[in-house]
Amino acid sequence: MKFIQPHQKTSAILDQLAIGMAVICGIHCLMMPIILALLPIVAASFFAHEHFHLWMLLLVLPTTSISIFMGCRKHRDKWTAALSLTGLGIMIAVTIFEYATHTSCATCAGCARSADAPVPPSAWCNTIGGLFLASAHVRNFKLCRNSNCCH
Repeated sequence: MKFIQPHQKTSAILDQLAIGMAVICGIHCLMMPIILALLPIVAASFFAHEHFHLWMLLLVLPTTSISIFMGCRKHRDKWTAALSLTGLGIMIAVTIFEYATHTSCATCAGCARSADAPVPPSAWCNTIGGLFLASAHVRNFKLCRNSNCCH
């Protein structure tokens, strides 16, 4: 039986948490316009708040940074680092763009539904960034469980 060290367990928990957050972000970005149209009461919830993307980014940044750093420090996989940096870069750029073009509204600009684009481009970009992050965390999780990586 292989002994699991405390920091290996922490890395696994952070990777799993980050994968879950990426799934929540993807569902939020792609489904929120549809959910808002079908259930307008959701517009008053946490998920439709104008600062939702900022809060998620503030959760994703430390979680991703710590778990990827802990994993890459041992397995030194450049693809994991590249995927996570790309995903973080996309999500940070979209968040900055949303705040730079933000107008006062009851819901976030990324979730507001318009007639010409049922799912706004920022939602697609956030989803792509989340997919990069989820891929990085899945790869990191698998590499850290590899028998050659003994952290």
